[in-house]
Amino acid sequence: MTRDDLKYVLKIMALFLVISFFIDKMIFFTLNKISDKVYSGQSVGKLNHFLEIKDDLDYVIFGSSRANHHVDPYKISKNGFNMGMDGTKIAYSATLLKVLPKQKKQLIFFHIDPENVFSTKYTGSDINGLGVKYNRNDIFKTEIDKLEKNNIVQKFYWSLSYNGKVLGILKNFFMTNYDYKSYYGYDPLNLTKNQKNIFERIIENDKIEDCQDNFDLNKVYNGYLDDLALFNQENNKALVFFTSPKFNDYCKEDNIKFEKIMKDKGLIYYDFSDFFKKDNSHSFWRDKTHLSNKGAIKFTKRIYNIFNVYREKSTAL
Repeated sequence: MTRDDLKYVLKIMALFLVISFFIDKMIFFTLNKISDKVYSGQSVGKLNHFLEIKDDLDYVIFGSSRANHHVDPYKISKNGFNMGMDGTKIAYSATLLKVLPKQKKQLIFFHIDPENVFSTKYTGSDINGLGVKYNRNDIFKTEIDKLEKNNIVQKFYWSLSYNGKVLGILKNFFMTNYDYKSYYGYDPLNLTKNQKNIFERIIENDKIEDCQDNFDLNKVYNGYLDDLALFNQENNKALVFFTSPKFNDYCKEDNIKFEKIMKDKGLIYYDFSDFFKKDNSHSFWRDKTHLSNKGAIKFTKRIYNIFNVYREKSTAL
């Protein structure tokens, strides 16, 4: 290749980068305008809803589907929100907690599962669920970069932050499933007859699960637990961790060890794994780890009792 040929190739590449850069930004800002009007669905709508009302909330519930489907905030107080999100763990929820207003008195319920705390495989990849705001929120960007979950190319092509989200955003833009103004973040699991039959078959074939043999605290969990303890102290929050019920919790050693860790860190923690042990009606369950709406109503009453205790403490912060 001659020097002139090389110059020509470099010019073409430079032209491509410039054009693609501007096209990317046009797509990015167009998607921003569309997504900012979406307030339903888990692609971005629920996140938008939370970010809009977070400064005025008295309490928030964070966690995975085992928070989202298990606690009805409307039955606790009219000024709360359940920000539980399916498939997420501590990185996603802890990052959202960090965007709450500084020095506003707020009560936080934070769901956490002991078996995840000791997992050697967890790297915080659930934080990618916040990637859609990567170039628009400094806290999200900082946390994603800290866990090295950022896409290097995304720093140049911003529209990549919408990868995998576009269809969900468009669907909820054109066809909203509910009025978000009357939505408190809780998604009940109502059972059909077929689902009841499936669960009965699952229980009939239930086997005792092997307990994990590793009880070293996962580095990501350890880091976030320390971060949350500090955030709690510095920002006027009453932070209460809890574990949701399970139909059968065969392994208790991880619960015991995790409870000690939380005590050592000075964090409030309630383990409700065996909450239904004495009254374990099959009608309370959708599957072995998720409550039906009937089970969630009963569990919410227990959370309500805790809420009343710590609400008084949070008003004294």
